[in-house]
Amino acid sequence: PNGAGVSLLSLPNLLQAVCGALGSAISITAFYPLETLRTRLQVDADLTPRSPIPLVIHIGRTEGVGSLYRGLPSLVLALCITNFVYFYTFHGLRAACDTRTAYKDFIFASISGVVTVLLSNPFWVVNIRLKLQGVAFKAKEKGESKERRFTSVVDCFLGIVEHEGWQGLWLGTSSSLMLISNPSIQYSCYEYLKRLQLGNTAIAGLVNGAVSKFVATMATYPLQVIQTQRRSGRLSTEKTPQLTKRSSFLSIVDQASTIIKRDGLAGLFRGLESKLLQTILTSALMFCIYEELANIVFSVAGEMDWLDYFVAWNRSFYKRYSPRH
Repeated sequence: PNGAGVSLLSLPNLLQAVCGALGSAISITAFYPLETLRTRLQVDADLTPRSPIPLVIHIGRTEGVGSLYRGLPSLVLALCITNFVYFYTFHGLRAACDTRTAYKDFIFASISGVVTVLLSNPFWVVNIRLKLQGVAFKAKEKGESKERRFTSVVDCFLGIVEHEGWQGLWLGTSSSLMLISNPSIQYSCYEYLKRLQLGNTAIAGLVNGAVSKFVATMATYPLQVIQTQRRSGRLSTEKTPQLTKRSSFLSIVDQASTIIKRDGLAGLFRGLESKLLQTILTSALMFCIYEELANIVFSVAGEMDWLDYFVAWNRSFYKRYSPRH
């Protein structure tokens, strides 16, 4: 069947989305300590040391190894939802189009980014809160933070709504909408590299994923710093970094101005080293897993119905990865 409506609701789009979600979950779990470092460095101006490996060792010794994985379940949930929605929308829009160009890929990626931000932002706010709770920030405050301690993802959702209203779940949405340029650049660059290089192999996914993510991160990193600070609910100013309701209403320009006044332009690139290391490794592994899963899935799917497809996929996976006797 033809038509955008049919294309958006097709089984191939669902399979692409599932592969993307699984790839992202596995890759972020593998490199999660680097994600923790990135968040801490973006939010805490005085955190030292600033290099990734020494900082991992320092946090592990002073706060315990478990602190490096604080917020992992909520991040896996947020990332799975984000990538499922993004891959589903992106490939659905592409399937509805007869020709594929870098320009069209960028447009489709941007539309997919808007849809994804509006649907997934609450999960990212929750993740940031869980990741940072109990952290003793060095930036002009000592000891454990006094805000409410959340026990689970659901408890965090309810706590934010209770104390900040429903709008609290969409903190940082404005900067997130501006940051749709990041995945737009990444995915259009990724698809362009696929057309130029090795196709849909796992190795090609590894290389193309790393290159495309590097380009996208370098182009949008200052906005990512602002986004993280806004989602955390912390207002980084010259006078106080304490959690205040006022931080929810600061404009992106005000936040950027505050950072520049306090730390100079370098403040907008705080944690870049850790971010590049984390995001390039994660993206490379994610696309490697995604391409491998997609190749397995679509090699056996064909025109089979749902039941036949899942039975055949299970047999294919077992045959490919089970120990040989």
